[in-house]
Amino acid sequence: MLGFYKERQGRWISGVFAGIAKRFVWDPKWLRALFLAILIFVDHKFLLVLAYVALAYFLPYRQTFYAERYGTGPRKRKEAEKIYPWQ
Repeated sequence: MLGFYKERQGRWISGVFAGIAKRFVWDPKWLRALFLAILIFVDHKFLLVLAYVALAYFLPYRQTFYAERYGTGPRKRKEAEKIYPWQ
């Protein structure tokens, strides 16, 4: 999902803003303040809260995101035949 994920460290509710802030190297406090300001001044509060709940449900945690993207466990070397120059 475009490289977005939730973050377990620094989260308040579900980690959505902490993950987005970490992705763009922002401070999560400013992102939360922006969300609250928009929530106060917008008429469609239900849609904004619904979007947050949808992100909280569908975004994976960072650890899961990287495990699916790059795999887990130690790297494996390919088994290859040894090449001897004297043969």
